Amino acid sequence: MEQDSDKAWSIVALGDAEPADRGDFYDALVEDEVKSNLSIFGGGDAKFYENPRLEVTIIGTDGFLIPAAKYPRPAKFSAKSVNIFLDRYYVHSVPGKLFDLQLAISSRHMFTGRGRERVSHTMAVKGVIGDYVNYLSEPVFQDLALKDMLTLDIAVTFVTDRATEKLLAVLRSPELKSGLKLASTYNPAFATVATYARGLVETIASARKNRAITDAHIGLETEPGEISLPLIEGTYVLFQPLSTTDTILNDRPRFDVDQLRIVTDKGTFDRNHLFLRVKKN
Repeated sequence: MEQDSDKAWSIVALGDAEPADRGDFYDALVEDEVKSNLSIFGGGDAKFYENPRLEVTIIGTDGFLIPAAKYPRPAKFSAKSVNIFLDRYYVHSVPGKLFDLQLAISSRHMFTGRGRERVSHTMAVKGVIGDYVNYLSEPVFQDLALKDMLTLDIAVTFVTDRATEKLLAVLRSPELKSGLKLASTYNPAFATVATYARGLVETIASARKNRAITDAHIGLETEPGEISLPLIEGTYVLFQPLSTTDTILNDRPRFDVDQLRIVTDKGTFDRNHLFLRVKKN
């Protein structure tokens, strides 16, 4: 909206406004940085979370990430069963700033006393962009009996943007509705435009719930061949590459024991990634 002292309020349709003006409109609704909260509009870092593939690496003895396919061929995995822990999940980019995620890991194998069946462990976690979600060393499988290969299905699903939920509550609040009615007494056209804007924001912000961040199938061989992935006792780091030609490993990513996170020669490791620890039972 623009005010001219010589005439009544003039209305600029939200879609025709400059990006900064549209941002100001949303900033006036809530105290948070709304443009970040509404990243589900499709802008920002969508490329980071729309590639469902996971790159499988292993933390070497020196802390550097080694592609699992290039990891030194270990001897046959001697254990008959393993315990698996999901140590941490780091969120570099999802469609929200304050969010809830659902993480699930499932496997179809011989479990002691249960026979062969698919068993899934799932959890819902809260998080904030650019940090680990709020859990540590979550046990996924205990006494998972092995045959010759461990298969895991790993899924991370975006459930909701809690900041956007707050925005929706403001948009639907009696105070805002009263403000629209008050404005309409001065300029009937304003209520129409503002209601349209409310409807547009609510429609987009309410959409795309339960969006898949990743959904990958991982096979780890007890006796790996030339192209299969090795099953080892240690920590795997699985991360989302930007593309099939992603070269992040050229930046020498490694686990920093002081910061307790992955770093590279260029600074931060800007990928969604999880730590999966395998321990012989």
